[in-house]
Amino acid sequence: MNKTERQKLGAENREWGQEAEALAAEYFLKEGYVIRERNWRLGNLEIDLILEKDRTMVFVEVKARSSSEDEALSSINFKKRSRIINGADVYLRRETKLYQYRFDIVTFTGNRDNYKMRHYPDAFLPPVNGGRR
Repeated sequence: MNKTERQKLGAENREWGQEAEALAAEYFLKEGYVIRERNWRLGNLEIDLILEKDRTMVFVEVKARSSSEDEALSSINFKKRSRIINGADVYLRRETKLYQYRFDIVTFTGNRDNYKMRHYPDAFLPPVNGGRR
């Protein structure tokens, strides 16, 4: 694969990722969640969706892959989870109210025309005392 083909594939993957995030947002709206943020960023911290429902703040990572669901889930490694957890900590500390919180994952496998979406509520927890999970 030459450089031009890699760039085209990269652009297509980014577009599919953005479309998957929009589909996930629609799903959560239909389920009664309020979207607080989309693509929230602070430095190297980034959270795809921040939602609220019933005094619970939900931090969502969306992964779209043309291959298997296992690959989509395994791409959310310790480093990625740590950044999401740290971002959630920063976000929650700025709130004036106390919230319950959780970390969800939404995967899309396939392509734009034929995909499977799966929602994993409470997909991971922050480590206790800074330990690795």
